[in-house]
Amino acid sequence: MRKLAQGVMLLFAIGFAIRPCASSASPCGCVDRALTEKNKAEWATAVAKQLHAQKVDVLQSFRFGDWRIIYVDSHLGDEAFLFFSHDPLRSHYVTLWSGAAVRNENEERSIKAWTLKNAPGIPEKLAGCFAWYVTNARTM
Repeated sequence: MRKLAQGVMLLFAIGFAIRPCASSASPCGCVDRALTEKNKAEWATAVAKQLHAQKVDVLQSFRFGDWRIIYVDSHLGDEAFLFFSHDPLRSHYVTLWSGAAVRNENEERSIKAWTLKNAPGIPEKLAGCFAWYVTNARTM
């Protein structure tokens, strides 16, 4: 009986921890968007090397699990979203996306499918957040 009670409490705790994510107003509600000045500086240096750019400005960050998408301006062309499956300081980006997106459901679905295909293993929540963000929330 005691094991059953512990199991019920564990399921309750897991359900409580997941609930805010499930009831979020946007697909990015569960995605960590925190970006410190230290992160900006460290990632800018690492990403500049990867892009063979003299200067990179880190504009935004999206993290879910081990995956991170970093939005950067390399001053070489359009801003780009770089997809990392691990820490950007210790790994190379998996793929990148840049350009404009139209605000509609078909475009959002298309970008999510592109993300899942080109960033193998990315959590579906992060891919969905990215697709929603570039089609609905990003200001040009």
